[in-house]
Amino acid sequence: MHISSLFPWCALLLSACTVYRPAPVDLTRDSAEWRQLSAELCPAGHRLTRAEMQHIGLLLNPALNKARLSYAQSSSVAEFAGLWQDPSLSAELEHVMRQNMNNYSIAPSLSIPVTGLPRLARRVAEQYRESDYWNMVATERDFLRDLDVQLAKLLVLHRKSALAQEQLHSLRADKQRMEQLHRMGEISFADYQVACQRLLDTEQELLALGQEHEQQHAELVSMLGLHPDARRVESAEQLPEVVPPAVPLPEAAALAQHPSLKAALATYGASETELQAEIRRQYPELSLSPSRVHEEGETRLGAGVELSLPLWNRNREAIAKAQGNRSIRCREALDLWRGLQQRAAALGDQQQLLAENCRSTAAGVAERERAEQHHQRLYDMGECSLPELAQARYETYQRRMTYLNCLNSLLEVQVQLQYLNPSFS
Repeated sequence: MHISSLFPWCALLLSACTVYRPAPVDLTRDSAEWRQLSAELCPAGHRLTRAEMQHIGLLLNPALNKARLSYAQSSSVAEFAGLWQDPSLSAELEHVMRQNMNNYSIAPSLSIPVTGLPRLARRVAEQYRESDYWNMVATERDFLRDLDVQLAKLLVLHRKSALAQEQLHSLRADKQRMEQLHRMGEISFADYQVACQRLLDTEQELLALGQEHEQQHAELVSMLGLHPDARRVESAEQLPEVVPPAVPLPEAAALAQHPSLKAALATYGASETELQAEIRRQYPELSLSPSRVHEEGETRLGAGVELSLPLWNRNREAIAKAQGNRSIRCREALDLWRGLQQRAAALGDQQQLLAENCRSTAAGVAERERAEQHHQRLYDMGECSLPELAQARYETYQRRMTYLNCLNSLLEVQVQLQYLNPSFS
């Protein structure tokens, strides 16, 4: 016989209990849905803009989805935090055999939180919910920052690959022409060897650029949360043709509004409230217990009061742990605040140095282009040899590659400076 048939109120309690049944994880179905969604968001042959990549990443990025689930969890906890303890009920039944008489007693009990612990529990849950919210916002900004950095790397790689392809085409033509001239005795073997070595170096450089390009594409697909079938995704953005203007350094007031710092301060506030709660737990708790007793044909009503007496323990261990946790959270918030200021200052110095290097390198590129054009005119008039023209062309190529490397570093620093400012989006 089931227990619910003996005591109807037991059936009511059992029906009110939430039964957890884990949902099965279907990996095959997940892969099919993931592939279909990626194909819809990123069609084959479509070049994505920056805004489209941001939309896809904000939808599928794993770190973002995990942060959102953490915020949803803390929001659910905050909704039900600080509830009173459930009342208890004790019942006793006694049958007197000789007198054929039943005696019983019923005594419910209710704990009254006179120390205000439920209110503090609600405040702690709200502060952790706020911390998770700002962590979610910080994770979104970190994703957008990393996406812009990744796009800058890819755009620079595309330009460097195009330059290497163009240079490789010229070097192959020069090598073929120099080989003929060397056979005719018009150029030395050393000049011919230099042309061969330059061709080999450029081929190896182009191969390394291709490998780096594949790696950067794989990182972009992983960052966007797309299926591996979308690893050929390309960007429709263009690399700036001139040195970009300087990004202003964020002020201290702007850094104080950084989402990660707000999350750290909310966590510190929660640790402070947790310490207050542990201090409150060293004070007595009050419980009320009304009772109804039926004995020997008479019914009596009574009431009981229970008061805890914390004489020795007084929750000292928990208070000590809460004090230590509060100190750690305070130190973390202060270190983060100082780190943001140090990072802003360091990025500002790097931006100034890289901008100067980019401008000087750009001037050097223009100078080498003019020199190459001058050598080309001399070569057309027969006053310049092919090795001299090839040397001028190769120096221009090297200056252009140096400029692109410097521009890549500058763009990365400027992106990081932009996202340090909470008002930038």
